[in-house]
Amino acid sequence: YGRSSQSEILTSVLSADIEKIQDTIDNLDPAAFESAVATILEAETIYIMGLRSNEPLAAFLHFYLNMIRGNIVQLKTTSLSEVFEQMLRIGKEDAIIGISFPRYSMRTLKAMEFANDRNARVITITDSVHSPMNLYSSCNLLARSNMVSIVDSLAAPLSLINALVVALCL
Repeated sequence: YGRSSQSEILTSVLSADIEKIQDTIDNLDPAAFESAVATILEAETIYIMGLRSNEPLAAFLHFYLNMIRGNIVQLKTTSLSEVFEQMLRIGKEDAIIGISFPRYSMRTLKAMEFANDRNARVITITDSVHSPMNLYSSCNLLARSNMVSIVDSLAAPLSLINALVVALCL
């Protein structure tokens, strides 16, 4: 973008976001989406974790799920031991939604492993079948997110989360 005008940058970034959303539509597994909706509706408590640049996605999901139903916990911390303390009572009636994109968060991965070890249902929102987030998940929601310059595009993951909220409302 070094020699691009402001309007060229705007058009280029928005066009790239449209492409990422279209790619997400083309590659999202409808069965995984339906499974995520059912899991969220059936779980006693839902834990949500997204750190660093993924935290706004987790906060958005937390806000709307909390309006739809109770027992929603957003895990926020810089310490892995504090994450485990917040998840102390997680069990087979519960679910965790881990949101992580490249540079994947090891803390989110460890929280998902802990939840899986406690027989909680694990949902991931990540970018690829090759994401380490899928190791402990039975339900993988994939949304394309690429580094355009110094910022990650979160347009497709946010659209996916928005669709999840709408489906849960219905």
